[in-house]
Amino acid sequence: MRIRLPLASAAAIGVVLLTGCAGEPEISPPKTNVSFKPAPTTTAPEPVRSGAGVIQWYQSGGSELLNGLISAARSAQAEHRDDKVVIDLGFLSSRLEEARGYTVGYIPDQKTHESWTAARQHLSNGMERVLNASGLGVSPTDKEGAEQGAANGWAEIDKGIEGLKETDDRLRALGCVPSKDPWK
Repeated sequence: MRIRLPLASAAAIGVVLLTGCAGEPEISPPKTNVSFKPAPTTTAPEPVRSGAGVIQWYQSGGSELLNGLISAARSAQAEHRDDKVVIDLGFLSSRLEEARGYTVGYIPDQKTHESWTAARQHLSNGMERVLNASGLGVSPTDKEGAEQGAANGWAEIDKGIEGLKETDDRLRALGCVPSKDPWK
């Protein structure tokens, strides 16, 4: 709160302050029998236990999102490793969209949320690179560039799957156990 003092009052306060500094006797507080302990000015906040919030996130749809994304990414990766000529990334794309659109998208544990976000980003970037490198828009003279682009895309998808594994491991450590293991 600010208080405006008239100019004359400000000058008078300055005079009072100057006289107080000029050797005037200091006024001491009255002596009483009451002891006074000042309240601490700041206290460190207690750490928030994120386990309950994470379990709530997991049980309110997070489990289905994570497991669906794991299944879709692993399925696409398996088709790539089997050297399939045509790989349908539609299922992975729709699972990524579901995860992006999930209204309770924030996992209340910072490191778990960061690994979840990074995994989704790697999968999205990898899928985009694979699609851009597909033979649909690449000239026949740039086949080597397309192959390198696809290889980079699949490597990015692999990083995304590693991130999903890290997220799943973190969630399990916080008490979220899936009814069916998505890694088997």
